[in-house]
Amino acid sequence: MIPENELLQYIHKTAEIGCEGILAVMDAAEDTGLKKELSRQLAEYRGFERDAEELLRRRGSFGGDVSTMSKLSARAMSAGKLLLDRSPSHIAEMTIEGNNMGISKTLQHLHDYGGGHPETLDLANRFLAAQRANVESLQPYL
Repeated sequence: MIPENELLQYIHKTAEIGCEGILAVMDAAEDTGLKKELSRQLAEYRGFERDAEELLRRRGSFGGDVSTMSKLSARAMSAGKLLLDRSPSHIAEMTIEGNNMGISKTLQHLHDYGGGHPETLDLANRFLAAQRANVESLQPYL
């Protein structure tokens, strides 16, 4: 069983690293539709980050930010992958991989969470649904 604050911190940090991942590939996206979809996902992740932070604040806690080293690492890894292939298909594949990792981890955290506050459970379920929908919305670019 994980405590409520741990689930909220996970959502906050995962949404933040999701933003970093999207920003790392956004400039390479030349396809207008893909760029628009990435922008939508970026705004969505920022919303989840804010929502998790707000719930944490109401509980007297802080979400904590992803370390600068983790952000730089994510950007460097994306830049390396984009050196070989900047096609819409490859960018979509990279973003889908990130979402799929998030789906797996979110499911694990949800299974480990014992319940508690309905707002937290609702946020986690919405986060999971958004990650799944993001995979679906990127599949046409593969």
